[in-house]
Amino acid sequence: MKRIFPAASKSKYWTIQSLSAWEQAQQYGFLEGHSDHIAYPEPYHWMMTQMTERLPLYDGSYPVWVWKEKPDLLQLNHFTGREECVCLTLSLNPLNVLLSDFQEWHSVLNNTFNAVDRAEWDAFQAGCSLLTKEQSWLRIFDLNRPLDTDWSGTQERRLQGVTGRVRLQQVLKAEYLTESSQAKRYYYC
Repeated sequence: MKRIFPAASKSKYWTIQSLSAWEQAQQYGFLEGHSDHIAYPEPYHWMMTQMTERLPLYDGSYPVWVWKEKPDLLQLNHFTGREECVCLTLSLNPLNVLLSDFQEWHSVLNNTFNAVDRAEWDAFQAGCSLLTKEQSWLRIFDLNRPLDTDWSGTQERRLQGVTGRVRLQQVLKAEYLTESSQAKRYYYC
């Protein structure tokens, strides 16, 4: 029996993709992640499991990583210059996007405990934590939890998200990026 979910308004998200991935998406009519481009397989598969548990309409495809706010396209950590890139503006149903804390995601990537403060980190290191490492990872989804600025170094969360397959009709705009010229071309869908 197919589950019926209430219609949700669309929200804007952004994703940075290689030019070749965008060209392939235009050819096939959709964008999705691919196992060949995964640098950290275990954390990605953990995230896909979370998507299966938390997103009612998730299709099981490799995730497309998105940002809740448009990234600063001049920052080199968004564009490495290895290949031409494109920043896609997407219109997605929020029920299809699993948001998480970008900084805390690194605990999963680095296979380490996601402590809320120094005392909890010390307790985990001493073997006295009430949580397992994997249980602590679930905190990346608790976006309303206050941050300890002494521990995290920030008061604001930077939100990233993952979604399944993105249809070409969900792409609102494409900004083409080249590091040498920082020139931008626009593609409106």
